[in-house]
Amino acid sequence: MIKNRFYKDFTPIQLSVGDALMKSEMVGLDYKHPIRTLHLEAWQSFERGEWSYDGATFVKEKFSHSLFELASFIHDWRNSMGYVGSWVDKEFIDIMICLNYPFDKILIRYLLMRLTFINVMLHKIKKNYKTDKPSLIYSL
Repeated sequence: MIKNRFYKDFTPIQLSVGDALMKSEMVGLDYKHPIRTLHLEAWQSFERGEWSYDGATFVKEKFSHSLFELASFIHDWRNSMGYVGSWVDKEFIDIMICLNYPFDKILIRYLLMRLTFINVMLHKIKKNYKTDKPSLIYSL
């Protein structure tokens, strides 16, 4: 597993390639599509150093040459902000479906998310578990 890294820990080229790859995943989405808004909010939060990113957890990323993939990036952002639970996992699945992720990636990640209760417990122990939901949640 790769250690979580903050924005400042990536090279400018890694950041540029990563952001470009995530933007390429949104080709075909309307300009004001909610996933575009989530990407922008997550990226700005990442630039401000509010959270660290390590790529997809326990599975290979969508792109072999970069840790950055949009669905995992948004899901990790939510998680880092204390938003964990079934609604975050549903949003993750819905984003992957909308962005045409391969079925096998979605299935493996769905199966791994059956362990979300452990993540919820960890956030409660660390006292950063949020019970409220943000105003923008993507859903199919």
